[in-house]
Amino acid sequence: MWTRNGGKAFTLIELLVVIAIIAVLMGILMPALRSVREHARRQSCGSQVRQHVLAFNMYADENNWKLPLPNFPGGWLWDLDVDVVNFMLRSGMTKDMFYCPSNKVMSPNRDYFWTFNAQVVSDKKLSGRFIVSGYCYVLDLAPGMGTRPAIDNDPGKSKIWLKTTQATQPARRELTVDATLCAWDQRTESKPDGNFGMVQGGSLNRAGLYDSTSHLKTDTQPSGMNIGFLDGHVDWRLYNPQWREPEYERSDDVPKPRYGDNRKFWW
Repeated sequence: MWTRNGGKAFTLIELLVVIAIIAVLMGILMPALRSVREHARRQSCGSQVRQHVLAFNMYADENNWKLPLPNFPGGWLWDLDVDVVNFMLRSGMTKDMFYCPSNKVMSPNRDYFWTFNAQVVSDKKLSGRFIVSGYCYVLDLAPGMGTRPAIDNDPGKSKIWLKTTQATQPARRELTVDATLCAWDQRTESKPDGNFGMVQGGSLNRAGLYDSTSHLKTDTQPSGMNIGFLDGHVDWRLYNPQWREPEYERSDDVPKPRYGDNRKFWW
């Protein structure tokens, strides 16, 4: 087709071919781009987990090697005492570092979770009882508050609730882990491990928000989780949907539901 000034214009067929090629290329590139973005978020999250572990160790250095144990026996491992949060803020951490950038519920609503049971006094100080963090803590309870139940799915008895930085084998002791939780009571044939994307809790009742797992692949499973160990190193632990199989029964590094009743926390 020729234009009025003598130049050749695209025909409708040629335009449709070009659009089809662009659509195919986008279909190829978009998953790769999403993967690159999630990898960057995973790396950022791992750095934040490391900062948590370092802050806990700094706290222990000033408190006779004792870790900051929770003063309430709640079933949610991401509740973090305000006094501990204030210490971590003074150590150089910021509010944003308490929320994984890949968590599609917590990250954009961090102000709500930050003040779930706390009030802001300044950038470095909160008052109240506790925040809801985007990370979970494998900590025992404070003296006088009882003890945690045994960690589930631990046939080798190798996993422990931490009280002090003087625990044996610190390179094996999980301390800070990604928020990975499921609605265990929603297990079905299509969701054999429950629902990781829509977990009903206090945030749904108060703000209409379902709690959700970080690094979520689908509602049926996460892609994995960052694990921060007592000695300061961080590992990425890949979710394995075959965690029930006999060959993984005694595996320490396979994520399994470790704690909770209808709301199971994994690491």
